[in-house]
Amino acid sequence: MADLVIAEGVELELRPARLASRFAAVLLDYLVQSVLFVVFLITSTAVDSGGNNVYRHAVIIVIIVLVTIGYPVLCETVSTGRSIGKAAAGLRVVRVDGGPERFRHALARALAGLFADLNMPLLGTVALGGLSGLWICLVGLPGAIACLSSRRGQRIGDLLAGTLVVRERTEYGRGSLPMPPAPAIAAWASGASVGDVPTGLIVAGRQLISRIFELDRKAAAELADELARQYAAYVTPAPPPGVSAYQYLVAVTGERFRREAGMAFAAPAAVGPGAWGHPGRRV
Repeated sequence: MADLVIAEGVELELRPARLASRFAAVLLDYLVQSVLFVVFLITSTAVDSGGNNVYRHAVIIVIIVLVTIGYPVLCETVSTGRSIGKAAAGLRVVRVDGGPERFRHALARALAGLFADLNMPLLGTVALGGLSGLWICLVGLPGAIACLSSRRGQRIGDLLAGTLVVRERTEYGRGSLPMPPAPAIAAWASGASVGDVPTGLIVAGRQLISRIFELDRKAAAELADELARQYAAYVTPAPPPGVSAYQYLVAVTGERFRREAGMAFAAPAAVGPGAWGHPGRRV
């Protein structure tokens, strides 16, 4: 079990998104980008309807860069790894160590996505050569091949940026838990900084909770202790005295999902610390 724990996550518990789900997310993102491109183009034309051709070409180039590069970089940086398409498909970009995606990762993915995964230089050469029907077959081919060949489903942009796309939704659904947290520690978690915990760690904790009774008791306890130690580096303030590592993970992951999904866990009257020491049954 110790081999499962890596720098900021549990490799076994990072569920890579495969080509089908990523393709669905990409289609939705392209739809959004197409709408943005048309809106920007109409706006620029209305602002300077009498402009010369050089100006118009320059504006079109700027709009293309803003839509193809700016859109994914802005979305993934602000939401730490999710564009509109990825959010709809239940996907998120994380670092290979399980940590959150940052601006530099998003920029590297966007640039590589345009010039390597989509292979825009080749598509431009094909179009200029008069082979207009061939470019459709080549769109995204390098990225699709890389995604299918990678054990983690990484495209070229992911390999260069050191990221991967993971599934946030499991059989329990996004934002649900196999068991509720204890009332008093749930009340503590509602005011804690659980949003700072990397996505990879949250996914790892959630999966451990769902499988806790399928693992060897000693190994599960050691893994829960290790994950709780890694959580503690991001969560403040510290939990109340007497809280077990397992219940600590339940409370933090539960509160994190509640905030992201807009759900509310009830927090009844506090109970004694003795009620927090043992895992409850799954419901």
